[in-house]
Amino acid sequence: MSETQQNVRVRLGPIASALIEGTSENRQEALDHAIQELQEAAANREAEAGMPGDPEVTLGSLAAQIRQQTASMSALRLQVLKEMQMLRVLVASLMSETDTGQQELLAIATEAIGALRKENGLTKELERAELSSREEAFHTAVRREMQHTSAIIEKDQDQEIQR
Repeated sequence: MSETQQNVRVRLGPIASALIEGTSENRQEALDHAIQELQEAAANREAEAGMPGDPEVTLGSLAAQIRQQTASMSALRLQVLKEMQMLRVLVASLMSETDTGQQELLAIATEAIGALRKENGLTKELERAELSSREEAFHTAVRREMQHTSAIIEKDQDQEIQR
């Protein structure tokens, strides 16, 4: 193989030409140097964008995120507590009112959950009042439905007897 120098010419675009304009030395090195400077400047802008210079802006955005997360946690806490109470109410509606063992077990569970709420501060006073009123409304609705169903059953039995 012969060592012949290949004369390869590359035509630069307008941006590359503008980067090395006014350079009389090695154009390739000048272009590499200009590209390196552009990359460093872009990296510096990204670093500055990631860390805002104004600490008040950073604290303000953090405070807003904390408020948003607090509201979300409060909503989740309320939802979980409602679900817990509804499960207890549904279990209680399936229990026999005459079986004292089941009723005592329900009372113990209610006391344990109430103590847990107080110890961990799971609910606020207003939330407790709201949940209690909803629980009572559900109990009332279940009792009415049971009475209504029982009245319909008695009516059907009376009609059957008359036939």
